[in-house]
Amino acid sequence: MKINIALVGFIMFMAAPFCSSAQVERLNEFHYLVVPERFDFQFEQDQYQLNSLLKFLFNKHGFNAYFENELPNVRRCDGLYLRLDQQPGFIWTELTIRLVDCDGILFYQTKTGKSKFKQYDKAYSQAIRMAFESIEILGVRQKSLVASGLSEAVDATNNETDTDQELEVSVSSSKNDFPALYPAESYLVFQRQKEQYVLRKTNLGHQLYHEVGADLIFEGKLFQVDATLFFEDLNGQRYLAKFDSSGDLQLEREGMKITYERQDQ
Repeated sequence: MKINIALVGFIMFMAAPFCSSAQVERLNEFHYLVVPERFDFQFEQDQYQLNSLLKFLFNKHGFNAYFENELPNVRRCDGLYLRLDQQPGFIWTELTIRLVDCDGILFYQTKTGKSKFKQYDKAYSQAIRMAFESIEILGVRQKSLVASGLSEAVDATNNETDTDQELEVSVSSSKNDFPALYPAESYLVFQRQKEQYVLRKTNLGHQLYHEVGADLIFEGKLFQVDATLFFEDLNGQRYLAKFDSSGDLQLEREGMKITYERQDQ
């Protein structure tokens, strides 16, 4: 039986999620995206690193993605909220990403990602990567929260409350005169020996991850003591750290130097 290639292509195009240029522009106008730390089908927070993977991918492709407890002082309806639908199946693991506004109204939905892997961690990762292809093609570039005029600091009247203790450690403390030695961006991509790394600013500080295939492997964290910046790896080894004029992250310990080259996003 002959197959009309053009007809097949047309059907595939019509079946793919469609987003107009106006919708893409509207996605750009939202200031942030909230990623849940636990979905209904998960038994614990960030099970199988699914939530971290989604947050990483959205940040990588132009969104300002946060877990809810990482959000600065923002207006609720200035953001989008991620929903993840899991379709039950015996053979396939199927996941669909949905973006809704503060009223729960659907704004965008991806194609369904599928996987036949039996291991949940691999199945979820593969299905998410497939579904996320619908996000990658959009070319979203949300403005940073700072650029949009929203403050990452809590209102000054709350300075003496517990909220202050939850602010990211990268923010310079009002109790001393030492400036923060971290970059202002909440998400940066670096490269070392042709491998990709990601530096994320969270409520636990600046954390460095190695991107290996579909996995994000925690490498260590940055922290500041007075006017000195340090990096601590998984083994507890500490390095002097600094960001040079090019934005590269440089680590030094006992004569050994390690450089992570900043990449344009």
